[in-house]
Amino acid sequence: MISNDSYTDLLIIGAGPAGLMAACWASQYAMTTRLIDQKSERTKAGHADGINSRTMEILDSFGVADIVMRQAVGNMDASYWGVDEKTGNIRRIKCQPSQPQELSRFDQMLLNQGAVEQILIDYLDSKGRVHVERGRKAEDLELPGRSGRNGDDEFPVQVRVVSTNDEDGQCDNAEVIHARYVIACDGARSWTSAQLKVDSDVWKTESTWGVMDIVPDTDFPDIRRACAIQSGDGGSMMVVPRENNLVRFYLQMNGGEGRSPNGPEESEGSLEDLIDMAEKALRPYKLTYKHCDWWSLYPIGRRLIKQYRSDRIFFAGDAAHTHSPKGGQGMNISMQDSYNLVWKIAAVITGSVDPAILETYQLERRPEAEQLMEFDTRLVYAYEEGSMEDGSEDGVEAVREKYAGFMAGVAVTYPPSMLIGKRESNTAVARNLQLGKRLPSSLVVDQEDGCVVHLATKLNSNGCWKLLIFPGDLHSPGVWDRLSVFAKEFSGRFNNHLTSQSKKNTQPWETFLIHSSPRSSFGKSQLLGAFHHFGTELGWDHAKTFADDPSYDGDTGQAYQQYGIDKQRGGLIVCRPDQHVGWVGDIEDVEGLERYFSRFLIKTERT
Repeated sequence: MISNDSYTDLLIIGAGPAGLMAACWASQYAMTTRLIDQKSERTKAGHADGINSRTMEILDSFGVADIVMRQAVGNMDASYWGVDEKTGNIRRIKCQPSQPQELSRFDQMLLNQGAVEQILIDYLDSKGRVHVERGRKAEDLELPGRSGRNGDDEFPVQVRVVSTNDEDGQCDNAEVIHARYVIACDGARSWTSAQLKVDSDVWKTESTWGVMDIVPDTDFPDIRRACAIQSGDGGSMMVVPRENNLVRFYLQMNGGEGRSPNGPEESEGSLEDLIDMAEKALRPYKLTYKHCDWWSLYPIGRRLIKQYRSDRIFFAGDAAHTHSPKGGQGMNISMQDSYNLVWKIAAVITGSVDPAILETYQLERRPEAEQLMEFDTRLVYAYEEGSMEDGSEDGVEAVREKYAGFMAGVAVTYPPSMLIGKRESNTAVARNLQLGKRLPSSLVVDQEDGCVVHLATKLNSNGCWKLLIFPGDLHSPGVWDRLSVFAKEFSGRFNNHLTSQSKKNTQPWETFLIHSSPRSSFGKSQLLGAFHHFGTELGWDHAKTFADDPSYDGDTGQAYQQYGIDKQRGGLIVCRPDQHVGWVGDIEDVEGLERYFSRFLIKTERT
């Protein structure tokens, strides 16, 4: 078999949600990226179906959240059902919003994994830089130090890939892909981790659940609400409304050991068995179905790899961690893994940052997976053993309430590191913000056209750092002077570095001005005068100016208050390319800002 050699900056193995998100990020950068998957087509039915608020924010940063919302079902209400001791039938105990509304501007959404994958595939097609290569199977892997090779190669990872023919099972057209970096997004049975013999922490499988996506025919009143149900003979069950009139049922099975997570064996049960179990759990209500889209049986198993990185290879999604689907976190955590990682790899590849930032991937994402294991363990126990009654400390409602921020994805807070500048920051400047946490959105008014917009909609995932300048009220004494001094000093300290980056066709950051004056109280020329020191290399233009003006309809005029910024003092906020707050300081503290960026920004050529 003849092998062809090819070279790429980044190779992504696996085109599930994690791999597709990685490719969407990579498509923003001036680098070469390959995305391979051994399957002949995307996920068609079943699998993950929950999209949490933070994932919706991320999808919005790529401009595709509205597409998701047109197809998905909003997860607005959650109801809890328990057993009526007098009748033995189930009764509704409580109905309430599925999550606190103040957590995000987006609600949780419900949409099948295949539809989410297609939305990301369509996005990649529109960008035209990265495409899914189907029927491409990795079958051999070489790293520096293995097979006697040294580590001086510019493309040190070698992956031998073959094309698969699904009709006869034959493989041909071998290719050796030489890559600078590889991201393994190849699922729970990761081929890559098997090649590298990656160690994992494994929790024993304790129970088995069945899952089915059906169009139900029922008189159960909460069939279009997310439900947690604990019945008598019927055991525990979850009901999750889905798109196209589908409803997903999760049912606790008897036994549990030794069942296959890839699908049921005929001897283990059938769809009709699951329907019978669901109808028993819903008594006194009736249940049949008009159509079944997908069903399966799976054991509850938890696994977490100990190291998210092996040399130039990184692990994301199910290749790094597996757990139950109870909390709707699998697709979300997976996509957020690669969203955290790829901008860092891309910045290293394009030569703008120190490769040491890659160490922050393990530092930031593994603790989130550890919390996922804890949450998943408690939630599964609550469904199987807990009570639905009010005040129950081990019940589903109590667990969901405790982990509400985690489930929504907005509580993620990364620890201090070279990217989270705790030492260089003055957090008193923005009292209500937390370093390492994503910047919550606030309504502001566009200085140019007067449109009320969410500030987060301007923080697109384009690879740039975002410098948010909050000068305060421009009519207050000294504010214009401080703003002009900042602009001049910032330009002087950063211009040379930015010029060196522009030669590499990279744009390190964008600059935004959010003042607290009435929008109509001054003209564009005044703002341009204050920022005449800023050029295009500094990432500022008059279209990135906003007013925190309370005179407009809606909840405007609250940004300074929401972030805890004094309107007389002002301040600076730096958001990383993934919208997490990396640094906060006084508007005069350009030196502190420079110290922060100097920890990882470099001027050297690609390494």
